[in-house]
Amino acid sequence: MPDKNIFSPSDIEDEVRRAEIEGREIDFRGKVLSGLSLSERTIETGLDLTASIILGPISFEGTTINGNVNLGQAIIRGSFYFGSGILNGDLNLRGTTAKGVVNLVGAKIKGNLNFEGLSVTGFLSLAKTKVERNVDLREIKVNDSYHAGLIIKGDVYLRRAVIAGSLEITNSFVEGSLDMLRAFIGGKVDLRGVNVQNFLILKETNIKGELNLEEVKYKELIK
Repeated sequence: MPDKNIFSPSDIEDEVRRAEIEGREIDFRGKVLSGLSLSERTIETGLDLTASIILGPISFEGTTINGNVNLGQAIIRGSFYFGSGILNGDLNLRGTTAKGVVNLVGAKIKGNLNFEGLSVTGFLSLAKTKVERNVDLREIKVNDSYHAGLIIKGDVYLRRAVIAGSLEITNSFVEGSLDMLRAFIGGKVDLRGVNVQNFLILKETNIKGELNLEEVKYKELIK
C-alpha cells in the first residue's frame, strides 16, 4: 500500500496544475515528496518547499520557473539538478541538507541565490551559472561522497560563473577544492574564514569589488 502522506508524482502534478490555475505558489511546505521532476517545461508560478522532505532527486533541468523557489530547511535525500534552467526570482536553499550533489550548471537566476548554511554531500556546482543579484554561500559545508566504492569530491565549482552582485563564502568548509577559474563577480568577494581542504583556484577570476582572504585556509592557492 502506498503511503498516503507521501506525495506521488501524480499528486505533485495535481498541485502544480491547481496552483497555476489559481495564480498562487505551488505549496509543498512541510510535505514529504517521493521525488520532484519538473524537467524541460515552464512553471508559471513559484514553488514553496520550505521544511519539506524529498525522498529522491529533484530535477528542474531546462525548466523555466516564473517565481521564487524556496527550499529553506528542506531535506533532499538525492541530488538537486537545475542545469540550463531559468528562474525568474530568488533561489533559497538556506539551512537545507542535500544528501547528493547540488548542480546548477548553466542556469540563469534572475534574483538572489541564498545557500547560507547549506550542507551538501558531493559537489556544489555553479559552473557557467548566471546570477543577476547576490550569491550567499556563508557557512556552507560541502563534503566528499562515498558511493559504491567511488568518491565524489566535495568541490565547489564557480568556473565561468557570472555573478552581477556580491559573493559571500565566509566561514564555510569545502572538503575538496574551491574552483573560481574565469569567474566574473561584479561586486565584492568575501572568503573570510573559509576552510578549503584542497585547492583554492583564483586563476583568471575577474572581481570588480574587493577580495577579502582573511583567515582563509587551503592546501594550495592557484592564481
